[in-house]
Amino acid sequence: MPQLTLEEQLKQTADLVEAAVKDLPNKASKIEVLTLIEERTKDDRERIAKSVADVDTLNKGIAEMRESTDLIRKQLRRINQYPEPTELSLARGGYGGRFSSPREAKTFALLVMAGVLASEPMMKDRFDHVRKSLDDLGVEPYWIGADGKKTMTGTAQTGGSALVTVEQSATILKLLEQYGKFRANARIMPMAAGSTLVPKIDSLLTVYCPGEGGAVTAGDPTIQTVVLTPKTLCALTAYSLELEDDSLVALGELLADLFTRSFAYYEDLCGFLGDGSSTYFHYTGITGALRAVSATIASIKSLVVGAGTTYGALTLANFGAVPGILPDFADDGDAKWYVHRYFYWTVMVALALAAGGTTGTEVILGAGQKQKMFLSYPVEFTQVMPRVAAVSQICALLANLRQGAYLGTRGGLEFASSDQRYFDQGLVAVRGRDRVAINAHGVGNTTNAGPICGLITAPS
Repeated sequence: MPQLTLEEQLKQTADLVEAAVKDLPNKASKIEVLTLIEERTKDDRERIAKSVADVDTLNKGIAEMRESTDLIRKQLRRINQYPEPTELSLARGGYGGRFSSPREAKTFALLVMAGVLASEPMMKDRFDHVRKSLDDLGVEPYWIGADGKKTMTGTAQTGGSALVTVEQSATILKLLEQYGKFRANARIMPMAAGSTLVPKIDSLLTVYCPGEGGAVTAGDPTIQTVVLTPKTLCALTAYSLELEDDSLVALGELLADLFTRSFAYYEDLCGFLGDGSSTYFHYTGITGALRAVSATIASIKSLVVGAGTTYGALTLANFGAVPGILPDFADDGDAKWYVHRYFYWTVMVALALAAGGTTGTEVILGAGQKQKMFLSYPVEFTQVMPRVAAVSQICALLANLRQGAYLGTRGGLEFASSDQRYFDQGLVAVRGRDRVAINAHGVGNTTNAGPICGLITAPS
């Protein structure tokens, strides 16, 4: 290509500039057109976007409505299958079990069975049958994942752990409270962490009358911390998979009775008698906390020392002194005696009869009262309390457990099952799990009595 002269290069540049200038009006008109299109279509795009969002919201609402409808349909089936409370006594017929009806017991047994069947591919048909039975009863089981969280899916996690449904949980807790005096009377504290701290104020502010221009000294109340640290209690039993449908009621009764009685017994044992040793899973309960106040029992202001080392040496005056040391703030209607049944009838009732003023009819009928009373306070039979006398033994408690003791709970009673433990025997293992914390903080000190008071036999 020949080399252009300077004059030719300048002319070429001038031509390009002129062509660009001539094209400016055309380009400007294109920009204006694009701007006009943008403005005209902006409203349309916004209307379209809003319509799409409305459709998404409508679809979501339809899905939620469908889910709610399915849940209501199941609940209606469940309500129709269980009678109203007014009809319960007639509907129970000859059933005398722990649940409200045989159907409740059967439901519990099906839930336990579903846990292990769901994790076994070879038992899919049987699992589907159990799930259908639960669905017919209006029950949806909640599965426990590996992370310990509850999910509601079509199949269980590996291991087949199953948790009772919301409705069934209420029934199980009712059974547990039926046997557990500590759980039924202590203050229940739901726990959401590894440990829970509860503040406790044990003193009052000092009040002054300074007069005109006088100074007031700032008070510093004593604030203590009640620590609730949960421990896991476990129990294990087994049942055979070779069960007919009619046996499910009996299976539910057996498992529920075994676990609830067992856990309630150990909650009472640790809650009332725990001394921090391994025997009581290192829980410190009421009597352990009372004895920890001082090595000299006469210095413990929440205890009255009896007239002797045996039950026969205890006097009515000894018992009468216990309400006398109970703080007035604790006497709000929740204070009760907690004793062994044998101790009540052979010691407390014997002292009352010996005091005179009781007719034979009153002895037979219990003075016309079904509620056991002593010195105007209700009596709770707590079978973990002592039955046989011993030296320096706390044999009777007069306590307001709502004010003086905590039972911390983490997640409630939980059931899991597995067919691996007893594979060679053709049995399915069922594990019950109860995670609780116990703290008897209201035992007072060597200066003041607390809302938990008691009677202790003499040291010698």
